[in-house]
Amino acid sequence: MSDWISKMLKDNFIEELGIELKDITNKEKIKLKMVAKKKFKAPNGYIHGGAITSLADTACGIATFLNIDTNQNFTTIELKTNFISAAKINDELICEAILIHKGRTTQVWDSTVSNVNSNKKVAIMRCTQFIFE
Repeated sequence: MSDWISKMLKDNFIEELGIELKDITNKEKIKLKMVAKKKFKAPNGYIHGGAITSLADTACGIATFLNIDTNQNFTTIELKTNFISAAKINDELICEAILIHKGRTTQVWDSTVSNVNSNKKVAIMRCTQFIFE
């Protein structure tokens, strides 16, 4: 399973961000990591919220793929990110996504982005996915 996910992380926006698979506990829980690069900083010097949200959205997306049939696909229909603390250049960020609801046409995921360097929670995000054939 991890080889398949590693392929999904290549040759696209996700690879540009340097997002890597950290752990899959089961189909309902996944961890990804990303090192905050200099090019991810916002004008204020901290890491841009879009980069952090992209990490969280990617975790929810990869996890959704693990929970749909091969004839199905999905798209994000809503996400909301709450930022709790700032991240700096070279901080290692870990994101854990956990399944909250698995319905026939929707899935809801909660993800938490944490800073390994400071041991602080950086952001929490809730993501709703629309499942279709």
